Amino acid sequence: MLEQILELRRKGLSFRKIAKELGTTVGKVQYQWTKYMKSLEEGEQAADIEERNKTEEANNPFETSAFHPLMKKNICEILGNNGMGARVAAATSAFVFWRIPKGKWRILDQYYGIKQHECTLILKANDITSIIYNGKNAHSIKQMELQNGTEYAVVGDLQANRSYCFEIGVLDYYQTFVPILQSNPIQLPRTNKAHAGVLANDMEKWVEGHLAVPNWIEHVSTYSYYEMDREDVKKK
Repeated sequence: MLEQILELRRKGLSFRKIAKELGTTVGKVQYQWTKYMKSLEEGEQAADIEERNKTEEANNPFETSAFHPLMKKNICEILGNNGMGARVAAATSAFVFWRIPKGKWRILDQYYGIKQHECTLILKANDITSIIYNGKNAHSIKQMELQNGTEYAVVGDLQANRSYCFEIGVLDYYQTFVPILQSNPIQLPRTNKAHAGVLANDMEKWVEGHLAVPNWIEHVSTYSYYEMDREDVKKK
């Protein structure tokens, strides 16, 4: 069954269409797919770590020297073998770091023809202040190119007293951004008195029960680019 699922996914079919083709349920198809992807990542983690240790540090277009000790000592503990994280660096900047598993590069190569050593990384800073971010509704987006192999950056020129989350990804054949990993949300600090009290109205509504969820807490939905139908990708 797994081989059939893989073959149909290569043809661009969604889980729903695969389930219909094989006469089974969407849940069973997704279970087989998730189990397969997890086995790929776990099987290549050791090789990935060894390769990373042999690779020289990539040049970074952002100032990162101040965070070099953090990069060496703490990032491995925070991320493990894969993932993405963000920390406040200053009033208008953030320190972002990530580790892309081999399995995700395999997916990009298999379905989009994007090879790990032939593409440019794209880092996006999304302003998600007081919204439920779904991958498309950011107030503003700051996008920048990074050298292949880069695993951390300091993103500056952000706005104080705003919330951000970050995504690392690549561009496909149509120059559409393909997200790979997404960070935790961060809140940049206030820098002047004008920022005080801006959430008072939202707080009052929440206390009175008019808001089910506090409006000052940003929520990042866990979406997957690879769950989209091939037709949806072409529309982009």
